[in-house]
Amino acid sequence: MGVGESIKNGHDEYRRIFAKLFKSSENDADLRAKLFLDYEKKLYAHHEAEELTLIPAMIKVADLKDIGFQLETEHAAMKMLISELKKMGYDHRMWKYKLSPLYSVMKVHWDKEEAEIIPFAPEYFSTQVLDELGKKFDAFVDKHMKEH
Repeated sequence: MGVGESIKNGHDEYRRIFAKLFKSSENDADLRAKLFLDYEKKLYAHHEAEELTLIPAMIKVADLKDIGFQLETEHAAMKMLISELKKMGYDHRMWKYKLSPLYSVMKVHWDKEEAEIIPFAPEYFSTQVLDELGKKFDAFVDKHMKEH
């Protein structure tokens, strides 16, 4: 599987988690905590894998350099918003509404990767390189998940 498919699979999983979180209430604090901590662990593995595979490859290509740096900046913004949500407490009545800014940043990030990078990656990288990046991406995700 190429790196694009690996990335898209992660995004689809996060979309499903967010759908459940947005349906939750402060009475579902335990469910929120379980889903959110699972999401955080998977997202951090996904981001680490991107930062160790795809983004360094992108930064070497003049046309992709800026978008590579944008992706890293979005990763940092997501981490900050995740930290705020965890501090707030899963039973807080405003928790679900504070989730919206995180979802907004994630949606911009997903759209950028799925509409601007993945479809055009073959213009910059060979199928072999994309497959190799996918294998490395998946290996980094697996390693992170086992270690955390």
